[in-house]
Amino acid sequence: MNRQWFEAMAPDVIAGLLEELIAEASEEERISILFNLLQNCIGTAAHGAETGQSVMQRDGVVGAVSILSFLREHLRADSANEANGVLRRFYQAAHRQIIRAHRDIAVTRFHELRTSIAKVIQKPYSSSFFHNCMQETRMSKGEMLNLMLSFEVRHSICRIENSACMFAIGEESGANS
Repeated sequence: MNRQWFEAMAPDVIAGLLEELIAEASEEERISILFNLLQNCIGTAAHGAETGQSVMQRDGVVGAVSILSFLREHLRADSANEANGVLRRFYQAAHRQIIRAHRDIAVTRFHELRTSIAKVIQKPYSSSFFHNCMQETRMSKGEMLNLMLSFEVRHSICRIENSACMFAIGEESGANS
């Protein structure tokens, strides 16, 4: 039901809702939204692989890669903080794992990646993870909105059966996954 509602909404209405969501969200909540969206994209890819729906799998992969690329591109280039390097390697490893899982139609790899991400965005690790992300990531609200409204990400959002899950923060997203 949520998917049909989301798909039936006019693009400008969706843009307004997302703009309002991002404007009202704290910095930590914005980072959390991105990671929950990433989780949902990977879940969409996994579901597509499980059910043999290659278009759904591809859409999930494209959305996930877009989000990972965005996060990697918005890491502070001038940082000497160890967390910056760890995040960069994490994003690159996740990107490689998604591409391999897609290429091999390996549902297990998609699930393993979702599990890895879930570990860092849920307690007890979430507060330090989000703190490091906030310290090392520089993005404007407008850049985040543009990412969420991009064809790649928006198309994968519309594929999500339970689209409200992307707005969950930390522990709640694990319960809905």
